Amino acid sequence: MRQLTMPEQLTRFLQFGRSLALRFPLHERGMAAVEFSLILPIMVLLWIGGVEVTQGLSVDRRLNNLCSSVGDLVSRTKTITKAQIDQIFDIAPGAIYPYSATSLQMRVTAVKIDGSQNATVTWSRSEGGTAYSKTQNLNAVVPETLRVANSQIIMSEVNYTYTPAVGYVITGSVGMSDRLYFVPRLVDSISCSDC
Repeated sequence: MRQLTMPEQLTRFLQFGRSLALRFPLHERGMAAVEFSLILPIMVLLWIGGVEVTQGLSVDRRLNNLCSSVGDLVSRTKTITKAQIDQIFDIAPGAIYPYSATSLQMRVTAVKIDGSQNATVTWSRSEGGTAYSKTQNLNAVVPETLRVANSQIIMSEVNYTYTPAVGYVITGSVGMSDRLYFVPRLVDSISCSDC
């Protein structure tokens, strides 16, 4: 057997490579497995992210409904007491179910708008957080368009710390809050004697 020269070895190597390259597209047995292994991590990441974002939006929608319900129930009264407000706050676990209500904070505040359109606290009640102090200025909180001279508005607020179940796409806790304003329906001003 004769020894091949370097150019002959290179020529044979290139011919082998060319024949292998021409045969490779004809072998499709493992292509589906390779494509699946490349796509699977991306699909799993999208699925987990979709679940986390959907749960976060669900919590946000429930908080909006809770904030609306608390403010609406208070604005339908003529006078109210601390005990009645606490009973209204008791709807929270049912309104936010199936999520935990342990990090939920609720606050309802009667805001007096004087003749100069300054917003000050008439009374405030909170659960899980702190209430506003009486006569505290709320000009920075109440939008100017809602400050109608010589009126009262009811401000309902909720705050919640959402922690995703998986925590892979949304890492850490996310603070969510909502604030809604209501006009007293039956009287010009709702009083709370013991707030």
